[in-house]
Amino acid sequence: MDRNTLTERLIPIVLLVASGAVSAAEVFPQQSSKALQPLPSSTQVVTPQSLEARLGKKPSSPALAAELTADDRQKIAHNNENRPTGKPLQIGVVKPLDFKVDLQLLDVSAMTDQTYSYEKGLVRLENNELSWGMRLDTLKASGVRLRFDNVNLPEGAVIHVFDDSGNLHSYSRREPSFWSHTFAGEHIYIQIEVTAAASDDARFSIGAVMLRDPEPQGLCPEKNAPCVEDASCFNETDWTEIDKARRAIAHINFEKNGEQYICTGGLIADTDSNTEIPYFLTADHCISDGEVAKTIETWFNYQTPECNASCPKLEPGTASTLGATLIQNSAVDDHALLVLDEPPPEEAWFLGWSSEPVAWKNDDTTLYRLSHPQGSPQAYSIHKIDPSASAAESCDPPKSLPRGPYIYSRNVIGATEGGSSGAPALTSSGQIAGQLFGKFGTNLNNVCDSVSNATVDGAFANYYHQVAPWLSLNSSKIPVTVYKTGTGDGHIISSIPKEDQKNEDTPYHNHPIPVDFKAPPQMDWPWQASLKITTWRINGKWDCGGSVIHPNWILTAAHCIVDKVDDGRYATISPSNIQVRTGASRFDQGGQESKVKRIIKHPEFDPITRDHDIALLELKEPVSVEPIRLMTWAQEENLACSGTRSWITGWASKEICGYTAMPTSSIQVPIVNPCRCGDAMTNNMICTEPEQPDSNDQYQDCQFDDGSALLVVNGRGGYAQAGIVSRGVKDNIDDICSSRAATIHTRLSNYIQWLESSTGVDLSSPLNPAVIDCGNACNGEFAKDTLIRLTALPAEGSTFAGWEGACNGADETCELTVTQAHNVRAIFNAQQTRVSACAP
Repeated sequence: MDRNTLTERLIPIVLLVASGAVSAAEVFPQQSSKALQPLPSSTQVVTPQSLEARLGKKPSSPALAAELTADDRQKIAHNNENRPTGKPLQIGVVKPLDFKVDLQLLDVSAMTDQTYSYEKGLVRLENNELSWGMRLDTLKASGVRLRFDNVNLPEGAVIHVFDDSGNLHSYSRREPSFWSHTFAGEHIYIQIEVTAAASDDARFSIGAVMLRDPEPQGLCPEKNAPCVEDASCFNETDWTEIDKARRAIAHINFEKNGEQYICTGGLIADTDSNTEIPYFLTADHCISDGEVAKTIETWFNYQTPECNASCPKLEPGTASTLGATLIQNSAVDDHALLVLDEPPPEEAWFLGWSSEPVAWKNDDTTLYRLSHPQGSPQAYSIHKIDPSASAAESCDPPKSLPRGPYIYSRNVIGATEGGSSGAPALTSSGQIAGQLFGKFGTNLNNVCDSVSNATVDGAFANYYHQVAPWLSLNSSKIPVTVYKTGTGDGHIISSIPKEDQKNEDTPYHNHPIPVDFKAPPQMDWPWQASLKITTWRINGKWDCGGSVIHPNWILTAAHCIVDKVDDGRYATISPSNIQVRTGASRFDQGGQESKVKRIIKHPEFDPITRDHDIALLELKEPVSVEPIRLMTWAQEENLACSGTRSWITGWASKEICGYTAMPTSSIQVPIVNPCRCGDAMTNNMICTEPEQPDSNDQYQDCQFDDGSALLVVNGRGGYAQAGIVSRGVKDNIDDICSSRAATIHTRLSNYIQWLESSTGVDLSSPLNPAVIDCGNACNGEFAKDTLIRLTALPAEGSTFAGWEGACNGADETCELTVTQAHNVRAIFNAQQTRVSACAP
């Protein structure tokens, strides 16, 4: 049986077995069995009044100001009007600032307890405690968040931020950069407190503000579409689980690409009765990046006080938690599983879930939802599954939305709007069946038209196997996940201490760590190779890209190593005509130069159609860079299907201080239905297409990338190579920049056997699951009670600043006993602030 009480946990997992059907797993909604304690950084016993008293008085004039202009609001409105389905709603902009605070220059020994002016603010010393404060004015915005950069806080130092309404939050973080909570009003106060003895080490910058536009922020049911229903107008007679769901659903806002967006998400239960980890489910199109997840602010219990009541103000306590860690996500079915960095409210509920597929049900199955359309307080909607609706047959839109990975339904009561994205779709028993992607239909501008439009949810049953390691714990395979953060870079390696290797049959794979080992300097794509080809034939010379797949082998496109001779035939060039450069951040400078020993071109390569466009270069000497692993056929379904996010690496021309340089670059594009590349496609190819052009109708970030890698995430915090850049679709196939609408890539999963037989090297086997090598594999699976040792290896130019999460402290090693699903953050900071080099 299930338990839905405050003091008892549910029985962890239930197997549903129907005659002739595959068993499914399910969990029912549950409430916290104990009060979750907030983090130390948010337990400061201070008030705005006490802070003013410590400073002597409140700053009467602003140190700086930021305004949400009419142009900003117009841009937000334009972006939302042209926002395709499956994109989050924009509600604000990020304005850069550059305000530095450094207390080192203060002569503390000469100060008395009076209030002084310093750094456009006020400073006061009292009882050996130094307080410095300033005022920031924000104009014409309904809310503001601050980004603190270059933060260095000595032990015990705290940054307080508050507004005139009494909303106050305190921060004592080790991370060098973070976003604050939301504050309201025109006057925002920032105050740092530190001991006099440690004040020389206290410094930070205010690097940006996030200004929230009051216009699209619906906040009240009457500002939404007429069919949107205020959730406060419904109770348990309408849906028995509604009060539990109210306390599980949260409005979220976050920063992405210099803009502020909103979505919805919900707490989700796991089967471990000994822990209460705040797992949180939303949409991948909302949160698909770990850096974006760190900026999340949740508002739980954001609802009107009574049916169709006036809009609640942004008051103290509106914001519930700050920051999250991205655990697992996929664009294939648009899901993102996170862990909140701070505990939710004590009265929170965790939604249940079921792995039973519902997308094909034809029995009037009903789904229930609470969401935040247009950022409004909780709205209620009911949807009936429609097994006849589907976008899978169409090549437009380019993102395939097949039934199975997606659930199609029709609105029965209420509706969803922008801001509802990621809201869980729940069964009558409060179990998650999916989460909102958007709408599909012929009248998308009218969210109330449930005849022309269908509601589309990513299906939980489709990705259950991907999130099961966290939600349905297996004591022999408990996940431990490492996240790297900070302004620097480094490597994290796991090992099992010999004294803990009790089971001689267990294959422990430890990494030997050389004495004085330093990870290589930080590079975005360390396996990227540049190829300079020179011949005496028609083409003369040209450039291409490649990827290091083994210290002795470079993978590239076959069309890069052939030359057209006078009679129209194509000849393979000589190895001596190729110069290879690896480990460099620029195409023709730095890194390691290598010579080619031999070329292996695929025997069926067609230079006209570019079918089988793949070749290998064996080097005379091994290179010292991290190779990229290759995508296999078995992995492709989960990691490289249509709809998957991918990256094309290469080089882009850039002016630095008046000089033209060619640094490494990348373009993020989705893998799309092969029909988007037309008749040029064969089964040996992958098609990608940018999601939208820029304001000049030109696709952004044109780069030089022939022969370079098409990358996808590998499911373990790293990347795998799925393809090789081959050709553009339109116009001149050799000019990918003029054909940015779509690009064709060689599909590597079809060539693994040829590659491994040609090289004699294992190029595709994944790293042992009981090993963390982050870098390439940032999560591992270990048996319960295993003792693992994590070692942080800072890259050249970086220092290790410490651990957070399941590890803590500043030592470069951490020993951790695996008792539950663990998350660890490793903070690497640059030894000095990074700036763009003023050099050619």
